[in-house]
Amino acid sequence: MKTKEKSGKNKNFWVGENLVIKKYVDIAEELGSQMKAVSVAEFFKKNKHLLGFDNPLKSMLMVVKEAVDNSLDATEEYAHECEKKKREIEFPEIKIQISKEEHGLVIIPPGSDVPIADLIKTGKRNWDVMLLGKKLRASKVEGNTKLYNVEGRQIKLIFTGAKKPQVYVDNERAKVAERTLKYKVSITDNGPGIVEENIPKVFGKLLYGSKFHRLRQSRGQQGIGISSAVLYAQQTTGIPAKITSKIRSKKKAVTITLSIADNNEPIVHSKEYTDEFDYEHGTKIELVIEADYRESGEKSVFEFIRRTSIVNPHASFILIEPNKKKHVFKRTSNKLPREPTEIKPHPHGLEFGQLKDLLLATKAKTIKSFLVHDLSRVSSNMAESILKKLDIDSNKKPNDLTRQEIEKLLRALHKAPLQRPPTDCLSPIGKDALRKSILADTKAEFVAVISRKPTVYKGIPFLVEAAIAYGGEIKSEGMAQRLRYANKIPLLYDASGCATTKAIQEMNWKQYKVQSVAQNGVPMGPYVILIHLASVWVPYTSEGKSAIASYPDIIKEMKLALQDCARKLKSYLSANIRERIKAQRVGLFEAYMPELATALSKLTNVKEEEIKKSLLNVLDKISSVKSKEGEKNEK
Repeated sequence: MKTKEKSGKNKNFWVGENLVIKKYVDIAEELGSQMKAVSVAEFFKKNKHLLGFDNPLKSMLMVVKEAVDNSLDATEEYAHECEKKKREIEFPEIKIQISKEEHGLVIIPPGSDVPIADLIKTGKRNWDVMLLGKKLRASKVEGNTKLYNVEGRQIKLIFTGAKKPQVYVDNERAKVAERTLKYKVSITDNGPGIVEENIPKVFGKLLYGSKFHRLRQSRGQQGIGISSAVLYAQQTTGIPAKITSKIRSKKKAVTITLSIADNNEPIVHSKEYTDEFDYEHGTKIELVIEADYRESGEKSVFEFIRRTSIVNPHASFILIEPNKKKHVFKRTSNKLPREPTEIKPHPHGLEFGQLKDLLLATKAKTIKSFLVHDLSRVSSNMAESILKKLDIDSNKKPNDLTRQEIEKLLRALHKAPLQRPPTDCLSPIGKDALRKSILADTKAEFVAVISRKPTVYKGIPFLVEAAIAYGGEIKSEGMAQRLRYANKIPLLYDASGCATTKAIQEMNWKQYKVQSVAQNGVPMGPYVILIHLASVWVPYTSEGKSAIASYPDIIKEMKLALQDCARKLKSYLSANIRERIKAQRVGLFEAYMPELATALSKLTNVKEEEIKKSLLNVLDKISSVKSKEGEKNEK
């Protein structure tokens, strides 16, 4: 018999088993009510480090990198379109300007640690309030007091003659603190510009873009880059991004200020039109960020732009630093790189989920038509043979396949003897362009360059280019400088976990006449080692795109490229060693020649000058013979 329990607030609960069930249901409902979906914007706001914004120095570099990536892709596409339409080619030009952005002090309300506005000094004894980079107009001014209304909150400034004004927020004394250092980063290009209605989504929505689904080489991949820079600026300074776009020479440029909402949708704060723009067409982005700026060194903006110019010889770059110092990196090539074409997915690189999504999205009416037209390198005969072995009707609709049939089809496609995917989806730097560019940068006495034939990993096409520069103006102290690239963009962080580093360290450099090698396997001395990976999908180790994953196929290709360059280096160094030995022999012989000539002159009664000439002739002949023997032995 069931009894009821009456105790305090909990009434009419069954005693026994039913009571326990009721309690667990209440807990589950309470926990379930706390659950909610998180947008990608909310996620990355709390996890900025995943996008590469780990510290102030790296954050500056990441913002510049993401903007330059976008500009290079856009300007290259525009140049290729000019070429197709038989118009004069406008080669990429990108202007990077970084300046200190001074906003004075910040106002922090009582009971909070989040600033609500900035203070700026506008005179010896005058201060004003700024919000989102704009000076606000006071609602009331009485003597030494100014009143402001900032987003519904009353702010009172009282000037007392001290270094800082007294500030009250809603009649409570607020804290006036030194703000964290901010920089304005401005990137301008001469690309096609962006259509006005597309600007908010391109810059104000993460995972929005045209590159994610396209299988062709490009610098951006996920549609996160430039919008992540906007999000970082918004999170660290609260100042919206400012985007200016001009699509025609005779049309006004449009300027839009925007930020990103928690639901990953753009918020447009203002829009205006202007005649002022640096080029006849193009895009400009301005971001105010909390960051740190370094003028030199491997992690500096200067070094990033310098390295970018090496592998993009068709582009010119202008960098204006916070100290107003201007650097111009002129293009060294008047030839555009090959334009990559889009390819279809190769069956050897497909996973179950990808194949299922393709089957659901296809416009093909039969499974055979899908295999032939939606996948790469599957011929009509091959498709018919595979389907016949699997006992699948070739006229069956693609979205009618069961899970078991999709699994069987996937296994059969992986085993099928298909040709490798087409490689016109790649755009290498090219041997000649790379050689010319690296010579112009390093002033080396010797450069070896190789551009390998394309190959595949997991059905994805890629190729490796490498260069080794030696001597000249390259510094001789310390380890060799290693330049790592993926799709023509420098990789400056996470070198230890990168496939390029492993390829360099696994080389037996002493076999190639490199005299000094560090314990970690990197050559010591006047060397520059460059490795470039070009692929339709670079396997980065993180969203920050700082290092390439160590796939065995990729490391193997990198080592083969380095070995090719190293063999040429060995020949050059061997010749240098022979010349050095020859010079040492000549020097030693010449040092003792006067004494020998004097002694022989006394013995033979021949003049010393004639003996010296004879000795020099003998020395030249001996050196010539020895040199030829050395070359023969080397071969």
